[in-house]
Amino acid sequence: MNQEKYIRLVLKKLKCSGRKKNDIKKELESDIISAKENGETFDGIMARMGTPELLASEFNDNFSPEELKAYKRKKLGKILGILAGTLLILLLAALYILPKNYPLEQRGTYVEAEVIARADEVILAFSEKDYGAIREMCASDRVKNVLSDEILSDARALFPDEWGAFVAYGNAYTSEVVQMGNSMAVIQINATYEYTAVTYTLMFDENMNLCGFYVK
Repeated sequence: MNQEKYIRLVLKKLKCSGRKKNDIKKELESDIISAKENGETFDGIMARMGTPELLASEFNDNFSPEELKAYKRKKLGKILGILAGTLLILLLAALYILPKNYPLEQRGTYVEAEVIARADEVILAFSEKDYGAIREMCASDRVKNVLSDEILSDARALFPDEWGAFVAYGNAYTSEVVQMGNSMAVIQINATYEYTAVTYTLMFDENMNLCGFYVK
């Protein structure tokens, strides 16, 4: 171990202010230089002074209560600063991950009339059991695989076999959902038929491809 590392290790263990550490650093450097001028080797000086941990402990035992309190306050401030920084990072990450909802046309990504028209295409296909047409409107192969004939048939089985003629749509509730940088238009609309009513919740990407389908 050389002189520079020895002093650095001592300073690292000190429980005092930065100013006090600087004073002790100068004191140690001066003592070591003086000892060397008197013929001592650094190894001998280090053996006399003790290990960095031992020497730092001796200094700490002689600090005033005020100095120790100031050190504790500074250390607590650093810890709180680290915690605050960590919480901020976690908060920003959470805000990025959690979905954010906007009025559909607020950000200019979607036009409500286009979303409603696209929803009408999906609803018509589902009403007529044209499941292939629904898959052609899907955003990806993953969505297509999820919306298989079996899955869509099971969803259709939640309602009576005969729906009768289409009567009317209820109010359309639309929004834009942004999550992890991805945007989706969401529409919920109730369709009334002669013998039943179906509430559709549909999601579309920016290219008006279907990426979510739910009925009840």
